[in-house]
Amino acid sequence: MTFDIATARQIATIYSEDKDFEKGLTESFAQTCFFLADNPECISWKGKNMPSIDTEDGLTILAERYFSSYRKSDFPADPNTIPDEMVSIVMQKAYEYSSEQCEQIKIDHQHSMCAENCVGALLERYIDSVLRPQDWHWCCGNFVKAIDFIKKTDNGIWIPVQIKNRNNTENSSSSAIRNGTIIQKWFRSFSKKKTTNWAKLPELMQGYELIEQGFTDFVTDYLVAEKIRRQQK
Repeated sequence: MTFDIATARQIATIYSEDKDFEKGLTESFAQTCFFLADNPECISWKGKNMPSIDTEDGLTILAERYFSSYRKSDFPADPNTIPDEMVSIVMQKAYEYSSEQCEQIKIDHQHSMCAENCVGALLERYIDSVLRPQDWHWCCGNFVKAIDFIKKTDNGIWIPVQIKNRNNTENSSSSAIRNGTIIQKWFRSFSKKKTTNWAKLPELMQGYELIEQGFTDFVTDYLVAEKIRRQQK
């Protein structure tokens, strides 16, 4: 069996739910697999037995991962690391914080780190919410290497884009993955100046009102709804 996009759509339909916010997600999964069929070097899979997009079993494994990843909550996790007490000593002696202040800073810092860790995922969700109707497809599920969104142009050319939240959130080994490829990279914010980078979105992503205020509104609505859902469990 070679890749059949109709089979990918059929399998995705089994996993999709009849909800407005998932409208179009079946096609996004199918197009993601189509992209991998054309670019097999872009598939990423940890461990043995990498699923094949040319078999129903392989597509089923990928669909399960795709939809479960989409439905996974991106609410900040509860801190589970133990702070280094030496940090508090340094802060007290170098910056004259009190021991009570250091205890509160420990908590605040842990919460800040947990919040920071989920911003990138929320950014991808926001972009997907705006661009999915424009035939941009979110490669969620972490099985497409170094690519977060894809689009196929009218002349049959794939446009792959990697999304980063900040300009400094990537090491050299990660950036090297794009060398010699057509993957475009875009980041939202700068580490050393208070401005955003929405005006520099890849050309085919422009014109759809992707802006910082839209991202702020999306994150606010998402987290409020998710917090209510958690409280009702």
